[in-house]
Amino acid sequence: MALADKKYETIHDKTGGDKTKLKDEFDNGYLSKIADVPEKEPAISALVYQIGLLQEDIDELRRYIVALAPDEKPLPTISTASHTVDFTVTNSKGAYALVTTVVDSSSGKAVTKTASTTLR
Repeated sequence: MALADKKYETIHDKTGGDKTKLKDEFDNGYLSKIADVPEKEPAISALVYQIGLLQEDIDELRRYIVALAPDEKPLPTISTASHTVDFTVTNSKGAYALVTTVVDSSSGKAVTKTASTTLR
């Protein structure tokens, strides 16, 4: 599965001194001041909250990627109401394999099955 195109657009096109002015406001703690008194600027406070959630998601993605063994790369997970399928590509001394893990929870008790396919 290919990586989808990004859905967002560039927030600003500032460079040089103009970008430095934005950074200066950040460095001076402007966002923290808004977070301390959200009722003064509720619309901006809501955006700060959402940016914080994005930051948490990015941190979690970084944690997940770093936790993977250097020779394993995650692929997309497919889920239905009672089944989950995970794919992983492994590399052991140049021998690649596609590992497929299926979890079936339709019976109320999770049953896990794993298959490994050698890639040539």
